[in-house]
Parts: sequence; C-alpha cells; structure tokens
Amino acid sequence: MAVIFIIAYILIGKPIIDLGYPDLAALLALEICVLAPIVLAHLSWKGRVLNGKISFRHVIAYTEKLSVGQYVKWSLIGVFSCLVIYIPLFPLGLYLKENVFQWLPEWYFDPNFGTTDTGLIANVFLFAIFIDGILAPVIEELFFKGYLLPRMSYLKKWAPIVNVVFFGLYHFWQPHNYFAIMGVGVVLSYIVWEKKNVYLGIIIHCTINILGALGGYLAATGGQIIPR
Repeated sequence: MAVIFIIAYILIGKPIIDLGYPDLAALLALEICVLAPIVLAHLSWKGRVLNGKISFRHVIAYTEKLSVGQYVKWSLIGVFSCLVIYIPLFPLGLYLKENVFQWLPEWYFDPNFGTTDTGLIANVFLFAIFIDGILAPVIEELFFKGYLLPRMSYLKKWAPIVNVVFFGLYHFWQPHNYFAIMGVGVVLSYIVWEKKNVYLGIIIHCTINILGALGGYLAATGGQIIPR
C-alpha cells in the first residue's frame, strides 16, 4: 500500500502544485482516491474470503464492548498522551526537516508549499478537517489496528511496537516527523491492544488530526502559515 501511495504522490503532487494549490491538496486527493479505495477493497476481499460475502466480520478484530465511561476515560487519556508526546517533538521535526532532509524537494513534505494565498490554504485545511481529520484516520485505524495488529499477536508484547514502525514508515511524506508520528502511534497501538477496541484508536486519531487541521485552518484565516 505504501509503495502505491508514494508512487501516486510523486506522480500527482507536482502537477497539483503547478495548478496553484498547496501540497496538502495532493495529500487529500490521495487519501480519497488511493488510500480509501485500496484499503477498503483489500478488507472487503478478505471479508469475502472469510465470510463468503463482502463483510468486515472476522476481518476487523478488537471490537470488544466498552461502557460510555470507558470510552470517555481512555479517549481523554489517549488524546492527552498524544499531545504530551507530539508537542515537544514538533520542534525536533522542524530541525530534521531543515538539517537532515533538506535534500528532498520542498513540495515533498511541506503541506503549504505551492502558494502563499492564505485564503486558499485555509479552504484546503477546511476540507482537511473532514478528509484528513475523519476519513483517513478511520481507514488507517481499521487497517493498522483493526486488521493488521491482531494478526501480529504472535509477536506478543512487541506487536504494538512493530505495528507502530509500519504505521510510521507509511507516512513517507513526513520523514522529519517520524519520531512524533511513532510516539503518537505507540499510544494508539497500546490502548487498542490493551482494551481490544479499535474504536478507541479511531476516536483518538480523529481527534488529534481534527485539532491539527483546525489549527492550520485558523492560522491561515488569520493570515499565517504554520510550518509543518
């Protein structure tokens, strides 16, 4: 999946930027046109093999029932933990971007690259709230935590860590943020692993991504561009 995603990104990223849109627009397009179809097609195919029809039954695991209180408690713990990990690592990502990955073309990892029109950037971030804030996290959590993580159970306590490595490498367009992404991924993996509930991962992941997209939107509407 990652290989297909990166090839598609290289092929359409620059053309979309040349049309005057920020690089983020290319990522959103890929999440809709590549990520979602590939993952859903694979999970549907597995469901057909296992169930004789298109169904996620026996495909998506870790769907243990939890009380409302448990959902609230672990969602809050997860979101808080992710922010505590991500915020201090954000400056490290910017440092690596400028001093380690500077050889990469800027359009490769800068979501704002391609335009200085903050109004346009704000509109793209508005779409990102729904696409990168809801659609992509749901798809990613279903695949990495609901499908892949249970099938790595033979690794025992190392399963969440290995799963996080795959999740981090999949974010090839953010090599400078691997430490932050994997740090957040550890929180998500272990909560889903311990509670056997992929929906917690979806709630936490969506919340974090929505906050990020909302922050980008508010900054752009205020005439600012936040480096990422």
